[in-house]
Amino acid sequence: MVIVILNMRDRTGVPAFFLALSAPRRLLALAALALVSGIAMLPAMKTMDDHGHSLVAFEKAGSVERTAEILDDWGEAGKHAAWWQLALDIPFLIGYGLLAAGACAAVARRALATGKPRLLRAASILVWFGPLAAAADFAQNVSLALVLSGHVAQPWPRISALAVPTIQLLEAAALLFALVGWLATRGPRELRPRASASPDRH
Repeated sequence: MVIVILNMRDRTGVPAFFLALSAPRRLLALAALALVSGIAMLPAMKTMDDHGHSLVAFEKAGSVERTAEILDDWGEAGKHAAWWQLALDIPFLIGYGLLAAGACAAVARRALATGKPRLLRAASILVWFGPLAAAADFAQNVSLALVLSGHVAQPWPRISALAVPTIQLLEAAALLFALVGWLATRGPRELRPRASASPDRH
């Protein structure tokens, strides 16, 4: 199995680790990880909302003045909820980042099998978009953790604000490509032979 994946890596241009993630069960496991950790964040996000500002407002604040205003309005309860959200965001970003990589790797495998070199080349590039989005998300989390720890000065609020569109663009591009690539490499449905009729009784 390992030898097959390594050989395929040479033909697809996709790292063997990402190819290993492209198995349906592993993709489902990564999707479940992202879904469960995303749902687990909801109570913390609601607490932030209830104290005057949403998580998105905090992430996009950008300026020192706006960030300090949000922290003051949140109080200890809101900041405590923000810490919980940051902790739960770690498995979430791992899940969605590797899910996008595995899905693009699956497109690469299918493109190789169906003889679509352009799609294969595109997949070998876009397979990195999910992990890059997760890396940008992690950098955002570090900047927000520093802000919550009292380091409200730049560049941390600005880094968080710049990370928001970067994460969204990379992840959306990877998942959209995976969907379109899967549709482009879907073969004709196999016709199942009908069950033979029972012989006539004489």
